[in-house]
Amino acid sequence: MYWPSPSDYQDAIQNPGACFQSPELRAGQIALTPMGLPKVVSGNFASVYEITSNGQRWAVRCFLRQVSDQQRRYNLLSQHLSGFRIPSLVDFQYLPQGILVRGQWYPIVKMAWADGKTLNNFINESLSNPQVLLELAAKWRGLINSLKGNRLAHGDLQHGNIIVSPQGNLSLVDYDGMFSPSLRGERSPELGHENFQHPERNVNDYEENLDSFSALVIYLSLRALAYQPALWQQFYNGENLIFTRKDFQNPQQSPLFQQLKTSSDESVRRLANRLESCCFTNVAVLPEFETLIASLPLTNTIPAMGAASASNSAFPQ
Repeated sequence: MYWPSPSDYQDAIQNPGACFQSPELRAGQIALTPMGLPKVVSGNFASVYEITSNGQRWAVRCFLRQVSDQQRRYNLLSQHLSGFRIPSLVDFQYLPQGILVRGQWYPIVKMAWADGKTLNNFINESLSNPQVLLELAAKWRGLINSLKGNRLAHGDLQHGNIIVSPQGNLSLVDYDGMFSPSLRGERSPELGHENFQHPERNVNDYEENLDSFSALVIYLSLRALAYQPALWQQFYNGENLIFTRKDFQNPQQSPLFQQLKTSSDESVRRLANRLESCCFTNVAVLPEFETLIASLPLTNTIPAMGAASASNSAFPQ
């Protein structure tokens, strides 16, 4: 079956009144680049556009490949979330006849726009303020426990799917691979970003504990960068925070793991050891995220001298 390409969507979306079925989107204005073309963020699975209608901003996810059972999965997630709200999840709606491309309707997901910066961009702008990174790590811990407490797993926790608002709050976007209890026993529709996932994760790893590994990767990255921001310059490549899949495949030979295990901060050292152990543990029996970080000396402040030293090491004045 033919499926639209990014350029097909780019052509169609230039006329919202003709390409959308949703009245809100039909009346909307597409965010444009300085050259006057629709602004788009494209990944492996979707092209995402920003549309403003009656003062409300929407993110429109246009899929780059057909995914079986996608509508059913989104409907089951909606049913599970009905009646309660998780602050880190934005409102969304799966529209099976969402966008008209070359005379044929294709599905989209219409999501409330999450205002802010992606996690990697936020970190890049916050390296000189390690206290902010420690506070963000604490909020990340709360977010993961909120998902777990509601029997949910995101399935693709990575820098591009985590938005930090101007107020410092965290939101998750992209729910294509999300797990909810009604999906127990099924296969995962995707495997997540390789620089955040267990190296042996496969489609059969799909349950409530799905996020433990990636949640620990992000939590450790935030705390490590708070104490040693120079790690960013050494290991960030635009498609990670500081870790890559190679680190998980062979942690004992990883220069990053070696640095983390000799960190000046005890919590970073111990978290690095626990993450290394997870790399050698079967995905199906990984401990919960909260279990992995429990009993650690997790202070949320950096001594003034340490903060100044950390800041100066990466940002000479």
